[in-house]
Amino acid sequence: MKTFGRLREIAILKLVSNERHQSHFTAIIDRGKKETYFFLVMELVGKSLADLKSSRPEKVFSISTGLGASIQCLEACQDLHKYGFIHRDLKPANYAIGLGEKKRVVYILDFGIARRILNDKNELKTPRVSVRFKGTIPFASIACHKGIEMGPKDDCESWYYLMLDLTVPGGKGGVQDNEEGEKSRTTSVEEATVVAQTAVQDAMLGHLKCKEELWRVIEYIDKLHYHDHVDYSYIYKLLEEGALQAGGNVNNPYDWEVEALG
Repeated sequence: MKTFGRLREIAILKLVSNERHQSHFTAIIDRGKKETYFFLVMELVGKSLADLKSSRPEKVFSISTGLGASIQCLEACQDLHKYGFIHRDLKPANYAIGLGEKKRVVYILDFGIARRILNDKNELKTPRVSVRFKGTIPFASIACHKGIEMGPKDDCESWYYLMLDLTVPGGKGGVQDNEEGEKSRTTSVEEATVVAQTAVQDAMLGHLKCKEELWRVIEYIDKLHYHDHVDYSYIYKLLEEGALQAGGNVNNPYDWEVEALG
């Protein structure tokens, strides 16, 4: 199973690594097969976003860095989706920054449970009736928790929880487990009452000054279905506007760049 996962990782990296001028996928340095194992040598990267934010005040990034890095995280998903794969385990620990001149670049990692969602005709596969849980509980989509087939929309939902984890002080923006180990957000925005929506919004977004923009992001994601195309540009625009509304700018130096300057 581990060998299959590693072969899948090699295939994905070969497919997607040249998608952008500044790729969010690590380069393959070498790969090969011995009698009893495969090996893969990838480009060295720096600390994960999880490690970087853990050393920050309140364990989150500034709004400029949180939303700016989140845009790069979603760009990586967009590239992955373009080639017919979903990641299924998006979280800060599965993204890392580059080294040296690439310290501003965010890389996506670990495709061990990624799934190809296109068939041999490059058409979206018919969704399965029931699926097993795949991912990490606090960042998994509602569909994942309910055993429903996942598509690009679900990666985007997991990405949203990741974005909250990077930017909202005091937890994972309302997606953490309760005492019974159940997911706090078990219904979509559309399914919730107006009163419940307000409560969820406050729980997820805390005291951020860009609540409106970030709420519109999850409203949009929640309206999507398995077969729907994701308008990534719309999400990027809302994050850029949100950063400005909160007094930041996604093009500002990242927190780890500023800290490196002393």
